[in-house]
Amino acid sequence: MRAEAPVAVLSIIGLRWLLFAGFSATLAAPLTTLEYRIVGHQLLVSPTALSFPKGVAGSVTVTLQGPDDAATDIAAPDAAGSHIEAVLRGPGLSGPRRLVSAYGSPLMLPPLALVGDYSLDAIRLVDSVTGETRMEATPSSVPVRVFDEVLISKVVSRPLTSQEIQEKGIAIDEQNFRAVEFEVGFVLDGNTIPVRFPVVAPTFRSATETIPRAEREELLAEAKLINQQIAATASLPSELEASQLNLQITGVNFQAVEDEDIELALQIPPIPALMVIPGNIGYLNQFFGVQIFTENAAPLGSGLSVLNVQAELILPPGPDRLPATDYENPGDDPLRFARIGPDKIVQPIQIIARPGPDGVLGTSDDIGRLHPGESGQAEFLIEGLQEGLHVMDLDLTADLEGLAAGTVKIQGQAAGSVLVRNPRFSMAFTHPRTVRAGEPYEATVT
Repeated sequence: MRAEAPVAVLSIIGLRWLLFAGFSATLAAPLTTLEYRIVGHQLLVSPTALSFPKGVAGSVTVTLQGPDDAATDIAAPDAAGSHIEAVLRGPGLSGPRRLVSAYGSPLMLPPLALVGDYSLDAIRLVDSVTGETRMEATPSSVPVRVFDEVLISKVVSRPLTSQEIQEKGIAIDEQNFRAVEFEVGFVLDGNTIPVRFPVVAPTFRSATETIPRAEREELLAEAKLINQQIAATASLPSELEASQLNLQITGVNFQAVEDEDIELALQIPPIPALMVIPGNIGYLNQFFGVQIFTENAAPLGSGLSVLNVQAELILPPGPDRLPATDYENPGDDPLRFARIGPDKIVQPIQIIARPGPDGVLGTSDDIGRLHPGESGQAEFLIEGLQEGLHVMDLDLTADLEGLAAGTVKIQGQAAGSVLVRNPRFSMAFTHPRTVRAGEPYEATVT
């Protein structure tokens, strides 16, 4: 009995050493790890956060997926004889609304008129016979954001310069202006000597408003340059050239006024005199560029993009409310489209795009797809025929992509205005009937 005691003691000591060695091993870093996940079938919802504009039906996809992350129709549980159900809640609804769709088809949400945050809850696979829930979806609830508009547009109009008219290839002919012959009479030694030369003037149809002084001065400065070019083609009669008078002849655009109390009759002074008349004409009919800037206002991260964005500009009719049917016969319409290029093409519809890598709009690398936050633009070229403030409507169409149900046609509207003006004024000259040689005198122009 005493001989067995040391053996027992040694066994206990050896066991303690083994336990200690095993505990120390657990403190060391593992050489490798292995995670083995056992996954069955799942009912997955996509997207997990939904956004769509008001007035457009939203949608999500609900698919049954197996262990290989691929959609399947095998029975585990069996999707045959089942359908998808969910409950929609939000501020635009009188109460929770039950939504149902066949398995394999997108779960459609109704068009909602009120912007705000909604929730699509209790998404599940339901037995079509018994009504029992076969499987809850992952996630079972999806936040829904209904926003105001997909396309937000701004319209800007501005008059085009002569250089821009040429660069844009706007066709100009007798439809855009009228030419008249201007005559100035000089009295030399009791004889009236006429000087005739052409003047280009716009066709006035109606009066509107007084032009601000700054704008009038700008028009006068521009018209002066144009009239100088026209005056360079005028030749003086031989009688004036023989008298060695330094004459400068420039056209002036006179316009009749309705005030009968103003005396506009001009009397040619019966003495030799030099009169320099600053010109003032409206050069042709004014052309305008109407630019539209359109932005995809979908929330960032929504995955909603628009493409094939088109804008159609609708010009206002005249007082007869009948839009003109052709360019040559505008009737009483205040505006008409400019004709572009050698073929004189009229373009009431424009593609809205954003510049491509070259940074220039209107080239072959333009990008027609607008992602959330991106904007595109287009420009219409029109011609003002009558004075006044004219309002134009724009109809927008586009394809909305990113919804589970596929591409959706959307529409939008915008409006812009253009102000057509032309200077209207008259001049009266006052000159003393008798002057003395060598003495200064005053000649006034009102």
